[in-house]
Amino acid sequence: MQALKRSHRGFGLTPWLLLAACATQSPSERPAPPRAAVREPAPEPETTVKVAAVPELYAADEALRDVLSGELQFIGLGRWPGVARSHACAFRNDHVLVVNVYCTLTELPAFRIEVYSPARGRVRIYAEANGPVSTRARGDYFTFVAESGAPPGPETRIQPLVLSMAYPDLRDYEQRRYEAYLPSCFGGEQHDKPLGGCLGDLGPKRDEWSARNRAFLEHANDDWYRALRLLRALAARYGTNPD
Repeated sequence: MQALKRSHRGFGLTPWLLLAACATQSPSERPAPPRAAVREPAPEPETTVKVAAVPELYAADEALRDVLSGELQFIGLGRWPGVARSHACAFRNDHVLVVNVYCTLTELPAFRIEVYSPARGRVRIYAEANGPVSTRARGDYFTFVAESGAPPGPETRIQPLVLSMAYPDLRDYEQRRYEAYLPSCFGGEQHDKPLGGCLGDLGPKRDEWSARNRAFLEHANDDWYRALRLLRALAARYGTNPD
């Protein structure tokens, strides 16, 4: 913080007025005691600006573990940002909100799940194969991609995610996330070609995120197949076919 600067306005007297003032002064009048020197406050030392630590991103296998951590409660069906024809269905448990983006009665050759944790952020996993994904193993997918993003910061002016959200509120939350172009890390395989990277402020997390999610993206795991089968069963109950 810079010290406050004081401005001094001059009240100067001409020399002849000064002499006149001295001549009329009574000899018995004691001179005024000298004023103590005014000490300006020392400027506060500059503090080093601390850069916010890059958060530890939500990993794909952690998100799936949270999906399977408790019974999923259905909270709604409807349109989802960026999806033209299909409807999505959303669920919650004590840890996360879960969205099956293609919540269709007849299974498509693509599957996409989005997992939202108030504390950890969002994970998206997308798989595509030549036929229904739930009947195929990881080796049969020609696209298998995961993406992680941290919770929106206060500078985004996006209201924090809460587990009690109704479906329209969750959909609006995702729309605002999309429009804010929030940074994320992603990786996997798309059309049999590897891809990966981190955007924005998450650039320094690229190697760390890749190493943390590599095993899952290359081989999947039991939790992936369990979550896939569970959400497909729930889609048969709550879903609808595309328009």
